[in-house]
Amino acid sequence: MEEPAAYGKLGLANLLELREECLREFQFRDAYRSIKQRENEASLAVLPDLLLELDQMDEETRLLTLIEGVLAANIFDWGSRACVDLYHKGTIIEIYRMSRNKMQRPWRVDDFDLFKERMFGYDGKKPMPHKRALLFVDNSGADIVLGMLPLARELLRHGTEVVLVANSLPALNDVTAMELPDIVAEAAKHCDILRRAAEAGGLLVDAMTNTLDGSKGISSSVPLMVVENGCGSPCIDLRQVSSELAAAAKNADLVILEGMGRALHTNFNARFKCEALKAWLSDLLAMVKNQRLAEKLIKGKIYDCVCRYEPAPAS
Repeated sequence: MEEPAAYGKLGLANLLELREECLREFQFRDAYRSIKQRENEASLAVLPDLLLELDQMDEETRLLTLIEGVLAANIFDWGSRACVDLYHKGTIIEIYRMSRNKMQRPWRVDDFDLFKERMFGYDGKKPMPHKRALLFVDNSGADIVLGMLPLARELLRHGTEVVLVANSLPALNDVTAMELPDIVAEAAKHCDILRRAAEAGGLLVDAMTNTLDGSKGISSSVPLMVVENGCGSPCIDLRQVSSELAAAAKNADLVILEGMGRALHTNFNARFKCEALKAWLSDLLAMVKNQRLAEKLIKGKIYDCVCRYEPAPAS
């Protein structure tokens, strides 16, 4: 307080990092642990019905529903006062369905059609699938289980390797890399696509033999992996990540940043580029849950949705 500029320009990411460091110093290492466990269990209980619903759709409808699902599930954020207030008005699945049903396009930033064209092509020209996608996940509960895992499943279905990138240390109700394998294992009990990919990625020790979701015709040898990002904050500075993440990123041609902390607070204007390939893409998915931020960044209002798609720059 005496020297605000002592460590350079002070931003929200710095304050959030400092907050978590102070909590850990006084032995509050995972203050939201019980809440995260409860929300994971509740979300996993309804996951089979969601996957069944998705599998009855055609590919293009399913992709839109998946993106809507990511945006809807991102409302479960204990770092947002506006979102915490919603918890007193319904169950997880009720809030998720309400949020998804209100996803009226066009969104405040709406590049979905460009992303759909990249995924499915146009004029009958089918594009090559992505080789590896890095999915920077956000919150526990519905966010990871009903939002990002179904999206990861769809990428796996297309033959894309998927790397789930999560925090190394707890922060708010964000899911951690240590927690993800157990969540994936539970989800895999209801989905053969996730099961085979998790086995290929080394996330499942005991292989399950039953085909549980009717996807016998889908050959999935591409792996689903988990890496830690080296952070313990709701935000992320991509200049300071774990060596594990840096290694995984070398072969990636799609990056998906989800949530306010990683997609808006710290990387809204970040530009990604590939080294040898010309297919590095970045999706920024977020529901804006802070009025001041909504007005400043996207000239919108609270709960506006952002789906920002940026093709790889031409070399």
